Amino acid sequence: MTNPELFQFRMSHFNEKARWALDYKRVSHVRHSLVPGPHKLKMLRLSGQGMVPVLRDAGQVVSGSAAIIAHLEAAHPEPALYPSDPAERERALEIQRWFDDEIGPAVRLALFHELIDDTGYFARVFSWDQSPFVRAAFRLIVPAVRLVIKRQYRIDAGAAARARERTREGLDMVARESRRTGFLVGDRFSVADLAAAALLSLTTNPPEAPMKYPEPYPPALASWWNQWSGHPGVEWLRAIYRSHRGQSREIAA
Repeated sequence: MTNPELFQFRMSHFNEKARWALDYKRVSHVRHSLVPGPHKLKMLRLSGQGMVPVLRDAGQVVSGSAAIIAHLEAAHPEPALYPSDPAERERALEIQRWFDDEIGPAVRLALFHELIDDTGYFARVFSWDQSPFVRAAFRLIVPAVRLVIKRQYRIDAGAAARARERTREGLDMVARESRRTGFLVGDRFSVADLAAAALLSLTTNPPEAPMKYPEPYPPALASWWNQWSGHPGVEWLRAIYRSHRGQSREIAA
């Protein structure tokens, strides 16, 4: 039997959700890291849509981080990410949907606004794990990719300001909801904690995350992290990463 294959951007918090679920469930898998723009045709051929993450597993092709987690929960029930109590399960899935639909996109937009006009660093962020040829080629097309991204996500100063407020809302929520037990639902780690921590992870730089920002960091990135430093929501997500991110189950192709 072939191992599952994850098609991903290495530097993406939605892709981090899928990686974390695979690692948490100790599922050995191959990761195919792509670069934005050229990835789209490959994903259209594989899955009928142009986004990542996409998981190919046992003849099935699953698109999107929430669908991938649902697939893994069915195929690899233990350790469970869905609470066994029906009410807690529904609450955990509701939190995941909120972060997927509202907070994750806002965090991405706000950070993109800080970095997207720095052509050199943007190219390095999304191609650091590629071959020298791919890195050089991607840097040449970054101006075109930037225009597409700005149109797709409607990135401008006003949108970025609103996105920063949504980011703060997400951090406030996890700080508030985790006060009693340290978790967002019940008294154990669940899909709610995984989704929230992964999608807020761009507000800091947790050492356990496989997203490695090239050094030296530009002032805009350092400033972005500094504005969230000390927020109790960031402290919570860093604690969740330390306790539950676990060992990578990535294997060579």
